[in-house]
Amino acid sequence: MPFSMTGYGRFRLEDDPSYIITVEIRSVNHRYFDVSIRLPKNYSWLEEKIVKQIKPLLRRGKVDLFIAIEERPKNPHCRLEIDQRLLADYLHEVKRVQKQFRLPGKIGMEQVLLIPDLFVKKEEVNEEALENAVVQAVQGAAERLLAMRKKEGEIIAADLKARIHRLEQAIADIEGLASELPSIYQEKLTKVVNELLGKVDWDEHRLAMEVLFYVERSSITEEITRFKSHLEQFLSTINTQGPIGKKLDFIAQELHREINTIAAKTTELSVSRYIVEVKSEVENIREQVQNIE
Repeated sequence: MPFSMTGYGRFRLEDDPSYIITVEIRSVNHRYFDVSIRLPKNYSWLEEKIVKQIKPLLRRGKVDLFIAIEERPKNPHCRLEIDQRLLADYLHEVKRVQKQFRLPGKIGMEQVLLIPDLFVKKEEVNEEALENAVVQAVQGAAERLLAMRKKEGEIIAADLKARIHRLEQAIADIEGLASELPSIYQEKLTKVVNELLGKVDWDEHRLAMEVLFYVERSSITEEITRFKSHLEQFLSTINTQGPIGKKLDFIAQELHREINTIAAKTTELSVSRYIVEVKSEVENIREQVQNIE
């Protein structure tokens, strides 16, 4: 059963003694797997682990993952430290400007303490315990996202199957009409010849040969056979497990190609009516399969 690529999942982990972890995952359509992770900067070391965790679960789609790690009040393992790199960059830049423009003055603690974000919270983190907690929260959010994607995938699959069944009926109608085309063409050509030649004698055998030649050139039997085969492949594929979106997209393109060829080969009004119907359904199918993983 196919999965949609669109979904949302949220999970909040509150049983850790030091942290409250909230994870939100959103996914939309994309040709490949593309993930963007937003973490508090002090925990960026977790990103690689999260990517490895999430990729096998969400194999296709544009995924945005937001992780909030809240410290519980009175965390005994938290202390303030000066961001030494920020301070060094600040002092270096100030000295450069002073030298370039020959500005007087000295930098004291009063100025240093006014630097935004100079102090950072430094924690003695049990990295393994925190990593396990984050993995658990990500898993919880991913499972809820997958549940939504599965539910939407079932709805899309039902819609696609209904459209395929309508195409089966329409192509059967076209096939039935196609068997009548030789006699229709012969009747039309005979009428044209009679109108043009009147009572002049003409070779009926030659006319029959011309009709046969015209019918062979405009035959849509092969295209109908391939179209029906593609419909069978589509239904077979949609019932398989795993990512099937790209394969369904390919089959839908083949359906589109075959019906265009059929349309180009026959202008008979009785057939054209069904061709318009088939084209519309195929176009809707091509749009829908873009949502499937």
